[in-house]
Order: sequence, then C-alpha cells, then structure tokens
Amino acid sequence: MDTATPASGPFRPPVTADPTSAPFSSQDAGAQQTPGLRIAGVLAVRPVLILLLGLGLLAANLSLLYANALVVIVDLLALGIVARAMHAEGRRLRDLLGPWRWVDLAWGGLLLVIVVVGFLASNVVANLIVHGGAPPSPQTTPSIPLWVGLVGFLVAPLTIAVSEEAVYRGYAQPRLQPALGRIGALVMVAVVFALQHVGFALTSAPDIAAKVLTTLFAGLLLGGLWLWMRRLMPLVLAHWGLDLLLGLPTLAVALL
Repeated sequence: MDTATPASGPFRPPVTADPTSAPFSSQDAGAQQTPGLRIAGVLAVRPVLILLLGLGLLAANLSLLYANALVVIVDLLALGIVARAMHAEGRRLRDLLGPWRWVDLAWGGLLLVIVVVGFLASNVVANLIVHGGAPPSPQTTPSIPLWVGLVGFLVAPLTIAVSEEAVYRGYAQPRLQPALGRIGALVMVAVVFALQHVGFALTSAPDIAAKVLTTLFAGLLLGGLWLWMRRLMPLVLAHWGLDLLLGLPTLAVALL
C-alpha cells in the first residue's frame, strides 16, 4: 500500500494507512493500469468546456466575468466525468478526497498561506514576463448582474476547488506517474491546468499569456503540495480559500 512519506522537521503531513484516503494506491492494479485514453478524457474535459464557455460569451457579446459564475456548470460536469472514470475502476468519487479529519482544517490553513503567497508570486512573475511590469488597467469596467457576483464568490470557489483538485491532483497526476514519473506527471498536469484558463482570458493574446503563465506556476505549486501531503482534502480547502479571495473582484464589480 502506498503511504505518505513524512516530511522531516516540525511540519509533518499526516500519514495514513487507510487505502481509501490515498488518491492512488500501489496495490490498486486497476488504477495503475488506467487506460491512457481515459486519463486524457478526464484531463481534457475542463479545458474544452471552459474554452467553449468563453467563446460562447464572446459570441453573445457578454463579459467574460460571466464565466466566473457559469463555471459552476463546468465543475459539475467535470466531477461527473471523474465519477464515471472512478466507477470504471470499481471506486467512488469520494475515494479521491479520503475520510474527513479535523486536522485537515489546520493543514488546509497552512497550505492556504503557501498557495496564496505562491499565486501572488506567480502573478507578478507572469506579468513581468508578458507586460514587463503591472498589466495595463482596463479601459472600461464591465457591467454584470448581481447574481454573477454572488455565484462567483459564494458558490464557484467551492465547486472549482473540488472539481479541479479531483480532476488534476486527485485523479490524473497519480495515474500519470507510472508512465511519466513524478516530475513528468507534475509538469503534464500543470500544463493542462494552465491551458484550461485560456477560456477566461480571450480578450487579448497578452491576457491569455499572463493567465496561462500564472496558472502554470500555480499548478506546479499545487502539484508539488499534493506530492508532499498525499491527501487531497487539505489541498481542496486551501484552493477554496484562494478562490474566495479571487472571487472578491467579481463581486465588487457586480455591486457597482
């Protein structure tokens, strides 16, 4: 059975002997032999659906900020795809998350600090590469209804966190490891994770580049944290907290 390797020093992630709490068990032959086409299908669902969502909003002459709320539909569809993939292995979707433990709150808080700092650093570096500094200020403030702001702040952060962590770190990354190795799987998942954000930034090529680079660096961080923790729930909690912060600007625009 695959168990987490404890980190040295005072910050030691919880070690579990419960095979259902680990996203990937070395004794689970079905998981080790997951068909590549199935993994590719799970990885592709979010990038494709979010791109279609963004293109649809532009075709309807609506702000891409609508995607911050409508992405909830994508999240639910992606979770359904993961559930079907897990069912094909004789397992359930909740097996990716593992049993709830109150200590996950503490670990989630610690990871939230790491993720927020890492995301801010990723954003700064990406904008330096693309814009040579801070991104240009938008010429106009888009107008969006209040429901978009409320859903984008109150609902979407949770569904995004659960869906993205289930798809990328929970399902795909450990199943790519036997073929690609730890680093190869980490990089592959981070690249797809970054590409899914193209649909949120279709207004200009620099916006797309900055968004992809920011989320690429963030995806590498999230994948690295999964390798360290080997438990998904603390990472879901940290991701949820980050997206709550990222949902504040959408809510603020809706309240204007």
